[in-house]
Amino acid sequence: MCATREGAPSSVPRDVMWPVASGRVSTGRRRAPGHASRQGALGPTCCRAPRPVAAQAAAGSAPSTQARAAAEAPGPASTTAALDEAWLLLRDFTLKEFRGVAQEPHLSSPDKRQRLRAALKLGLFCTSMCLVHLNRQTRLASDPTAATTISFPATCQLVYRQPHPASGWTGSPDAEVLLGVVASDIRFAARAYRDWCEELELPLVPPSSRVDGVADAMQVVGGVYLKYNSNTQLCYVSRYDGRDRGVLVQLGAMQLGHFPLGFFDEALVKPPPSF
Repeated sequence: MCATREGAPSSVPRDVMWPVASGRVSTGRRRAPGHASRQGALGPTCCRAPRPVAAQAAAGSAPSTQARAAAEAPGPASTTAALDEAWLLLRDFTLKEFRGVAQEPHLSSPDKRQRLRAALKLGLFCTSMCLVHLNRQTRLASDPTAATTISFPATCQLVYRQPHPASGWTGSPDAEVLLGVVASDIRFAARAYRDWCEELELPLVPPSSRVDGVADAMQVVGGVYLKYNSNTQLCYVSRYDGRDRGVLVQLGAMQLGHFPLGFFDEALVKPPPSF
C-alpha cells in the first residue's frame, strides 16, 4: 500500500512514511516483544510523561511568542527555551502517538514532520537561531567569503545530548541510547536503523540474527524487530508478528516514538545499507 498523504512520495510504502497498526496510523498501543522485559527498555509504561510535562502538552505544544522572540538572539536563555520547547514537542508527539492521534498535529504535512525532526536533532528553533545568527554576521562582514568561515554558535546541538532531569536523562556522550525498530521487512528496518545511527551520531554495527535457521539477519523473511544498544553496541534482529511499524527511542526512563521508519529519508533516496 502506498502513501498518498500530503508530501508523501507515491512510490514509497506507507509503513515507511508513518507508524501504523491495525490499518490505522500510529496507534502505538502494541509494542514489540521484549520491549518491557529487557532492562525495562522500550516498554509501554515509558510512554507516560511526568504529570507536569503531560499537563503542558495537553495545553498545546505550539511554541510560545517568548520562545520565538528568544530565538532571534542566541544566548543561554534562548538555548534553554529552545531545548525546553523541543523536549515538550517530542513528549507531546509520543503521548499522541500512543493514543493514535499523532497524525494530524505532527505528521500530516512536510512542515510538521520537519518541525519534529528539528526538535529531535537540534532543539526547536536552534536551526533558526543558527541561521539568524549567521545571516546577521554575514551582512556585517565586509569579506564576501566570510559566510564560509563563520561557525555556528554553540546552540546548534543534538537535543538528545541535552539533559532531561524528569526522566533521569543526563545527555552525556556515554549515556545509553536504545533503538527499537519494528517493520514489515528487514530492508525497511535496516534503512531506518542506519539512518537513526547516522543522524544521532551513534556507532553503526551490523545486526545479528536471532531467528532459528537464519544466520544472516538481512535474510530474515517477514516482520522483524531490530533492537540496538549504543553502549554495548549490540544489535540483533528477531521475528515480529505484530502490526506496529516505526522506531522507538529510549533515553534513560523516557521513551519517544514510534517515529516513522522513513523519518530521515522519506523518499528512500539513500542507497540501501550494506551489512
